[in-house]
Amino acid sequence: MVMPEGSTWTHILHDFADAVIEETGGDVAFKIYAGGISGDEVDVLRKMRVNRLHAGGFSGVGLGMVLPEIRVFEAPLLFNTYEEIDYVKEKMFDDFAARFEEKGYVLLGFAEAGFVYLFSKQRIDTMDRLKRTRMWVWKGDRVAENFLDSFGVQGYPLQLADVNTGLETGMIDSFYSPPLASVAFQWYARVEYMLDFPMVNSTGALLMNKRTFYDLDPKNREIVSRLVRQYAARLVRLTRKDNAEAIDVLSQAGITLIPPTPEQTASFKRSAEKNYEMSMPSLYSKALFDQVRGLIAEHRNQAK
Repeated sequence: MVMPEGSTWTHILHDFADAVIEETGGDVAFKIYAGGISGDEVDVLRKMRVNRLHAGGFSGVGLGMVLPEIRVFEAPLLFNTYEEIDYVKEKMFDDFAARFEEKGYVLLGFAEAGFVYLFSKQRIDTMDRLKRTRMWVWKGDRVAENFLDSFGVQGYPLQLADVNTGLETGMIDSFYSPPLASVAFQWYARVEYMLDFPMVNSTGALLMNKRTFYDLDPKNREIVSRLVRQYAARLVRLTRKDNAEAIDVLSQAGITLIPPTPEQTASFKRSAEKNYEMSMPSLYSKALFDQVRGLIAEHRNQAK
């Protein structure tokens, strides 16, 4: 996985690996490769296909390479709260597990990187200024490309590992990221502003090669499945806590948090609807999108 050693992600995965060894009596063991030492998510998926790696933790980008429709969870301005995200993912876990299994992978558990914000070297307090930015987009990420395009922002494709260099050289002057990731990768040190408006919830998940999973003894499959759901839930809780703390770190580092103007908010909402149309049916079907939106509405009605 791309998150660095010492991050919350790696701490939780090491704890998970220790618990698996203990409960299976050493019959099953996971070795954690962090910080991208096994390559980016494309590389990890390729190695999983040829059985050189057996499992991985992925962002929405990697997940979408296997199952494009998973990116419905990253439609902009779709979710307002963490509770809505949890409700929808719990309701749809079995559905997406079956979809991944058809592709040769076992969905072990959902995770997330958190809500995504826009960061820039220049003030982005008007739509005109935002549209003049040179915004990083993860190379090959159609969802992010569609997202920026629908918002009228020019994307400059780079691999994740090249973002710091791009910011240093001026190839890009802006990026999108959860606060935690901006701190973990040290991107925040090269910008001055963050638009204080959550755009997208960046989803994630843990996948295992289907062959490897079903080669396990049934008792050990149950142990791995149970533990990974337990630790994935812990990872989500801590990621949300870390993201809140990361915003404080950004403020203390001198990053100016800019509230969106009413004009920007209205424009973002219009652009989000445009983005949904752009993403159907190439990424996800209208039926799937309507199902997710229906579950969100169901949760909001229950919460009243």
